[in-house]
Amino acid sequence: MADVSVREASEDDCDEIIRLMQEFATHEGNLHLLKTSVQTLKRDGFGEKKVFDCFVAEETQTTGRPRLVGYLLYMWSFTTMSGRFLFVEDLFVEKNFRRKGVGSLLWASAMKLALSWGCGYMQWMAKRRNTMGINFYKKLGAVETNTDSIMTFTLDNDAMKTACSNIVS
Repeated sequence: MADVSVREASEDDCDEIIRLMQEFATHEGNLHLLKTSVQTLKRDGFGEKKVFDCFVAEETQTTGRPRLVGYLLYMWSFTTMSGRFLFVEDLFVEKNFRRKGVGSLLWASAMKLALSWGCGYMQWMAKRRNTMGINFYKKLGAVETNTDSIMTFTLDNDAMKTACSNIVS
């Protein structure tokens, strides 16, 4: 187990969270898609109209001063069928800290929080090629819930603007 502790993120962590998001996006081959900035994180995670929360994994052993080595970004959601649930947007751990229990510590923090809030379940998405992550989730007892009757759709910013301008109010 790495010398790591998990805690709730603070606004002071935003620079480091962005660094980790950039590493994650690079790892996924999507750095060109990353539009989130430190200002966006501060507004949306710590501002007046907060829309997400985040756990961070912090290590101190290597440099003698705290450094973030992973994060789990989540938000609350609701379904008419079972009420509140916790949606995990990102789980990322730096390469040198993988397979050392850091992801498990982050995930355990999210599970304990979801249970304490009475959530019916947690939900997240994973790319099919992420076999290490999928194996980790399955070890936890996660069940793949893709069905033929449910599809995921996305409207990007430009599509939203076009659709809004085409809808008569």
